[in-house]
Amino acid sequence: MIGRTHTRGSFAFLVIATPLLLLCLGVSGASAQPAGPGSGDALRAQVLRRFDVVPLQKGIALVPKSPSAKVKLIQLSGDEITVDGAAVSGGELRRMLGGDADLVLRLSYLEPEARRELLQPATAPPVPPAAPEPPGAGPAPPEPPAPPRHRRQSDVRLRIGGNVTVGEDESTEDVVVIGGSADVLGQVRGSVVVIGGAVYLGPHADVTQDVTIVGGVLKRDPGAVVGGKLNEIGVGAIDLSGLRFGRIVAPHLFGYGSSRVSAFALFSTLTRFVILCVLATLVVLIAHGPVERISARAAAEPVKAGVIGVLAQLMILPIMIVTIVLLVVTIVGIPLLALVPFALLGLCVVFLVGFTAVAYNLGQIVRARMGWSGLSPYATANVGVLVVMTPALLARILGLGGAVMFPMTVLLLMLAVLVEYLAWTIGFGAAALVRFDRRTAAPVAPPAAPSAA
Repeated sequence: MIGRTHTRGSFAFLVIATPLLLLCLGVSGASAQPAGPGSGDALRAQVLRRFDVVPLQKGIALVPKSPSAKVKLIQLSGDEITVDGAAVSGGELRRMLGGDADLVLRLSYLEPEARRELLQPATAPPVPPAAPEPPGAGPAPPEPPAPPRHRRQSDVRLRIGGNVTVGEDESTEDVVVIGGSADVLGQVRGSVVVIGGAVYLGPHADVTQDVTIVGGVLKRDPGAVVGGKLNEIGVGAIDLSGLRFGRIVAPHLFGYGSSRVSAFALFSTLTRFVILCVLATLVVLIAHGPVERISARAAAEPVKAGVIGVLAQLMILPIMIVTIVLLVVTIVGIPLLALVPFALLGLCVVFLVGFTAVAYNLGQIVRARMGWSGLSPYATANVGVLVVMTPALLARILGLGGAVMFPMTVLLLMLAVLVEYLAWTIGFGAAALVRFDRRTAAPVAPPAAPSAA
């Protein structure tokens, strides 16, 4: 009975002790296994995610990153753990830190040196020394300057009879210039339209839409950016920048100074006289009938024709400017700007026809006075051109005499300007009267030639 009881007790002891022994062996085996290659990095990442690590002389300090943490400072010195200056046990640490207590306990199990090595900040790899430059190499070329930031903002830039400059630090809307030039060095958030001037696009120029030049030239830096099309309409502007007007205008105008300048002035006037004769001959050849009618109207109503010519000259420029501005503002009418040079050419033709008619009438008067009955219409027109140009030719000839003839030269040049202006103005007004006023003027008969006694 006693043996059976003893056997039952031994069996019960084995049943209870065996699981405990296996559990102890498993725990000790697990703790004895070496940590995996990534376990230290994972622990370090978890600690740094929750705490700021401060190395101390005999350990480390952990400062919780959570602003709501009740614990301010945790110190690990050897195997001892202190919280806010007081030593704590594992259970107290769990009550204070909750889930973060496991990280602190795992750190406390490490050796002090291993703990420091695990939590020390990563150091950057050493920078290799720069290789010495070869003896013959010079300094590296400087980098090109970066384009400036656009600090100034402006609206549409519209200028009539002047120039517009868009600075490198400026950003503006459309640029419209009539009778001037545009220097674009910065940004244009639209189009650039220049009529009768030049356009310069700098290295940092940025035009988001089209660039249109009517009767001008374009100078573009390779670094300039144009988002739209480049429209150049006309034959280009005449560049007289190479002439030194400060020294040549006065001698050329007044006809005195050096003999070379005076000779050049005479040659230019003779050239203009020849050109006008050729053009007058062509006009008489092509439009002999209109020339006859305009000549008669100019002789019959010279004052009225002159007033109409002056008024027309005063209105041409404003009407042209208003028309161009309307075409530019409507955007759709920009392609119609191609007709502007043709309109100007038409005005020039009307002026030339009117001038030829006035010269033809003067030639008829001279022919009647001189008794040149067999003079052809072409020669008659050329004689009239000579009459109009006589004061200018005489002024240039007297200009060869130097400063002694200066007063007479000035008077003749003033008379030449007045005579030519009247011829062009009266001719234009007479052409307008013939075109829009249907009343026919009675032709004025040229004076009869004097009879031989």
